[in-house]
Amino acid sequence: MAKKKVIIVESPTKSKTIKSFLGSQYVLLSSKGHIKDLPKSKLGVDVENNFAPQYIKIRGKAKIINEIKKACKNSSVIFLAPDPDREGEAIAQHLAEELNSNAADVKRALFYEITPEHVKQALENPTAINSNLVDAHKARRVLDRIVGYYTSPILWTIIKRGLSAGRVQSVALRLICEREEEIEAFVSTPYWTADATFETEKKQNFNATLWRIDGERRKISNKGELNRLQDLLKKNSEFTVTSYRATNPTRLPPPPFITSTLEQESSKRFGMSARKTIRVAQSLYEGIRLPQGSIGLITYMRTDSIRVNAAALGTLREYIAAKYGEEYLHKEIRKFKDRKGAQSGHEAIRPTKIELEPDHIKEHLTPEQYKLYKLIYNRYLASQMAPARYRMREVILNYMEVDFRAEEMKPVFPGYQLISGDVIERGMIPKIKVGNKATLIDIKFEEKKTEPTPRYTEAGLIKKLEENGIGRPSTYAHIIQTLFERRYVLKNAGRITPTELGRQVYKIIIPRFPDVFAVSFTAKMEKEFDQVENGKKSWQRVVREFYDPFVVDLNNMKKDAGKIKEEIVEKVEKECPKCQRPLVVRWGKYGKFLACSGFPECKYSENIIVEKSNKKCPECGRDLIIRHGKFGKFIACSGYPECRHTENLVHEVPCRICEGEVIIISTRRGKIYKCKKCESSSFYPPVEEKCPTCGKRMVVKRGKNHCPDCHKSKSKK
Repeated sequence: MAKKKVIIVESPTKSKTIKSFLGSQYVLLSSKGHIKDLPKSKLGVDVENNFAPQYIKIRGKAKIINEIKKACKNSSVIFLAPDPDREGEAIAQHLAEELNSNAADVKRALFYEITPEHVKQALENPTAINSNLVDAHKARRVLDRIVGYYTSPILWTIIKRGLSAGRVQSVALRLICEREEEIEAFVSTPYWTADATFETEKKQNFNATLWRIDGERRKISNKGELNRLQDLLKKNSEFTVTSYRATNPTRLPPPPFITSTLEQESSKRFGMSARKTIRVAQSLYEGIRLPQGSIGLITYMRTDSIRVNAAALGTLREYIAAKYGEEYLHKEIRKFKDRKGAQSGHEAIRPTKIELEPDHIKEHLTPEQYKLYKLIYNRYLASQMAPARYRMREVILNYMEVDFRAEEMKPVFPGYQLISGDVIERGMIPKIKVGNKATLIDIKFEEKKTEPTPRYTEAGLIKKLEENGIGRPSTYAHIIQTLFERRYVLKNAGRITPTELGRQVYKIIIPRFPDVFAVSFTAKMEKEFDQVENGKKSWQRVVREFYDPFVVDLNNMKKDAGKIKEEIVEKVEKECPKCQRPLVVRWGKYGKFLACSGFPECKYSENIIVEKSNKKCPECGRDLIIRHGKFGKFIACSGYPECRHTENLVHEVPCRICEGEVIIISTRRGKIYKCKKCESSSFYPPVEEKCPTCGKRMVVKRGKNHCPDCHKSKSKK
């Protein structure tokens, strides 16, 4: 009987897809992720022995490991084929250690896409396990364990159990909290804008906006200047055209997606979290069952390179020319340049088969898979299409040292925007020449206020992390998810807000680790990991350079733990009814509560009534109060736990559709505003202002009043 060839991947789905197009001489196995990790019950790093990690089998994986060993025992060759990145290389290394067999030839296979051609090619050209990649993973894992293992117990002592202060997670929390401090410190100042309608000598109207005052580009900054301009700019004032400019700008398509840009665009377009985006992308990569067989629809989704191989580009360009015509194909192969430090071993995220159009296979995809696949497909398709061409006109009108500016932008040739759909069309300027006169027939001054930089969205935070060199494609989603799971942050109207607990952790950790939790230091560590991956630095040296300053800060914090706890303990003017000692504010699973300062001798505790609701409990008649739960605020009976009545908060503005009462439901994804009468729901709260077009109430979306029916937005005053 001929010996079989074994392929071990980490995902059961990937295993099924590959098995569907390989012959019977191959046996497909799945490790179901990592099989080894550091122990949970202890540090698992021998600091005295050059930081040697003490990996052990993950609980529950012994059966899988034994099945793999049994299947490999009489094989002719073993292909270790987990994902082609640091995590995958570590899995491959741990599998090789467990197999430790001379009976078969153990090789590493790298699958960047799960298609018959690519998988067969990878099996014909196997490699060895990349020890540098394994070491880079080891360095990150050891550092993260050291930070978490030593700092988390201090937080437990000072605040409560269950908290953590991860190495990169703490820096992300720092960015969020520092943004919140900027918002709180921001002092809003008023300013005014002016929009005017002009009439040409040929009786043609057009609109323009105040642009310069006394030769300086700015808004109206004070009431004195507003009054002066209101007196100056009267109807029938005659302006002179001082500048007319006509240009033909072009718009170039963006490059294909990398992990961070896919997460950002998915968040903006669909409100999909980074974690969900990666999960859906993983399913597209690992394989979808189509009538012609199972196939991976996209290339590997954890990448920071926009490179695409020449063969794929050739196929794409032939497809564009055939489907849309030569005029829609860019004249030459468009090559995008990777940013500095990108790991160009992986390609950009692209469809594996350009002929598998999203709409043709829609019925075989879930709604999320379809949306994400279409996003990836169209972005890749557009990347080799011709630029969009526009006609742009600009007119400057002057009267008494006040300049108004009008702009017209009209599409001439859609190019790639035929696919992307983001065509720009705005303004209208009639035929006019320098020296012509234009009469002011209407002007509106609008008061506005300067606004602080908004809180981060998930997309914005990922962009900030990437810009600062913090984290890598495989870590962005995990970093953000951890912050939500620890309840350090929550999402409100799509934006990330630090909780009181998150800010408390930030205020304790950051000042006491000024170096290791600095943005620049964390970015430097990412570059160090890259040097390990490139074989330019030993992983032990990288860990040592981090560990030495970290231990100094850690020891200082341990000494001050008691003092820090005393400083942050919030005392109230109330005595314990059991032992008459003062009550203090403590942290619990879902927020703050009052407890006896004599704990653990006295275990008395009670709820903190933060806000009263001015309502009575319909079940027992006691006051209803506003409490904090797992996902946010809700109304509950003050007699809890004897009475367990709860209600949702009520929004102050009624439903925009039927005028019914709107309740606020707090969820993991943020607040949902649901009408009790018509049951319509939205992530965006209704406001009193009504849409000038349809007359319905608007909602607040991304900081602006927005009409969902007319798709119009208006800046909030």
